[in-house]
Amino acid sequence: MINGMPEADATIDAVPDLAVFLKGLAEEGRAVVWPGQLADNPADALVVLRQFDELARHELGLETPQFSPDAALWAAQLFYDLSQFTVCRDIGEDRVKAACEIPCPGPHGPEAHWSVDLNLRHLPRLFQFARHLSNGDPLVQQMKKIATAWPLSSVGIAGLEHLQLDPFIGHPALCRLYADRIVSAGDTSRLGDARVDDLLRADLGLHHELALAIATKLFPKAS
Repeated sequence: MINGMPEADATIDAVPDLAVFLKGLAEEGRAVVWPGQLADNPADALVVLRQFDELARHELGLETPQFSPDAALWAAQLFYDLSQFTVCRDIGEDRVKAACEIPCPGPHGPEAHWSVDLNLRHLPRLFQFARHLSNGDPLVQQMKKIATAWPLSSVGIAGLEHLQLDPFIGHPALCRLYADRIVSAGDTSRLGDARVDDLLRADLGLHHELALAIATKLFPKAS
């Protein structure tokens, strides 16, 4: 998780690569970016992403989808770009739009959503930083589009419409993860889908105090 504002680092002599960014994010909780382009070393980044995958599987403790290298690499590069754009405010709108509109390779099934989430799970925190700097910034609007397309990773970003749940919500582990994040974030804007609402009603049962804002929406008569 990002513990602080993404920051630029112009002190590194060697050309940094995506693996360096990912290791800093995992080990220090810092999204360190650089003004120029990253070195093209996808193999090194993929080693780190597979480590992320193993750790996430262990933490969740459920039967998760298979790892998709292409989707994971795409999301890692996208998250780096978003972090860089948040800090380096002189980057033009055309470049921001071009980077944000590169499609994720392959089908958008459970494997893609799981693998993309290894990095995009940090998107809500980054979104708050970007919106704080300028709510009307084109970058913020691009982040909203990404958040809509990848709702598993964007819980906590409210006000989104037409969330695309179908590609992953039928997978038990991802549905469980999504519901848990809704409760943790108190994100009532994610309610309204029967598959999610029914799971949360079963979770809360008579213990509405565990997530009062959520329970008030799910059990209106009781509240």
